[in-house]
Amino acid sequence: MAGAGEQDSHAPHFFFLAFALALVLRLTLLLGFSGNYDTASYEQVITILERGGDLYTDTDRYNYSPVWSLVLRSAQALSEVIGSDLAVAVGLLLLLADGLTAAVLFRIAAARRGRSAGLGSALLFFANPVSVLISSAHGQFDNLSILFLLVALLAAQGRPARRVPILAALSASLLVKHVTAFHPLLFARRREHGGAGLGAAVVPYLAFALSFLPYLASFEGIRSHVLEYSGLRSLYGTDALLLIPGVPDWVPLAVFVLAAGLAVFVLRNIELGRASLLLFLVILIFAPGISRQYFVWPVALGSLYPGPGYLLYSVVASASILHLSSPSGGEDTFGPGWFGPWLAAIVWLLFELLHLRRLRSPDAQSLAGESLNGPPSSKH
Repeated sequence: MAGAGEQDSHAPHFFFLAFALALVLRLTLLLGFSGNYDTASYEQVITILERGGDLYTDTDRYNYSPVWSLVLRSAQALSEVIGSDLAVAVGLLLLLADGLTAAVLFRIAAARRGRSAGLGSALLFFANPVSVLISSAHGQFDNLSILFLLVALLAAQGRPARRVPILAALSASLLVKHVTAFHPLLFARRREHGGAGLGAAVVPYLAFALSFLPYLASFEGIRSHVLEYSGLRSLYGTDALLLIPGVPDWVPLAVFVLAAGLAVFVLRNIELGRASLLLFLVILIFAPGISRQYFVWPVALGSLYPGPGYLLYSVVASASILHLSSPSGGEDTFGPGWFGPWLAAIVWLLFELLHLRRLRSPDAQSLAGESLNGPPSSKH
């Protein structure tokens, strides 16, 4: 029988083979990707920039800070160098970002549970079908924002936590795409607990606001296209409240803000990585609007805490993306649609809450104490 050391020596070989296969799949999907509404929007933004137009008044298809337009300029330059469409160049940048995300996940998990766990978390993310589809076959860049959130988590692992890198990474996350709008608040706690102090509740939001200064004259466009943007409004999640006669349109948004704010408060003493995952699940469950790329939000963090909820969600969400990407828009084919991932996220959240409850049980705390102090000595 092979020993533990021999088994460990095989682990990197398996990882690199699996990683290579995932890379081939990602490249195959990317090179076969013909573009969609989002990549057409990117091309429109490039056209506006080239003629010196305004990002927030000349189009209603730009819903981010000005930083993403700089990334698009880089992608446009790359496309000219390699002779590709803009969609392929964007996809290559996203592929690079996902590779870096896998590396950061390795660092986080390896520091906590060893090298094999680090390799597993990195592979779980890089080969996850939700991540693969959104980056290589949909062209959306939510994972780029989440990469910087993970960098902040990595910086927070240090003792003491590295405050400046944390604040810089959280700011970059919001500037790329504000899908992590509530996450800096999780870091706004005492630094000895892995946070960044009250600066996390100020600096990232200030950086996000200051990025719009060159476009201050276009505030109405910024307000409507960025601050009030909520994806596709449909019968997803809390939007079902609008089926009740007399319920105002603002109620789903109010419920969402209340749920996210309550989650930040409740999760304030939970380990930062798991708290960040749980916050994403709450946001996904209570979001007042939806788009396919939203389904990728909890995937990277979920790879740090794999379990049945993560597996269920990955299967259902990837099936939903494929279903909704069908030529008929999912209307004439059987599949999970929009509500499948919503229900799977609820189940995943319940699994996570049960896990936290078990961790806080007296028996679990007793075992944790024994593992720290060693087994009790026997008397002879």
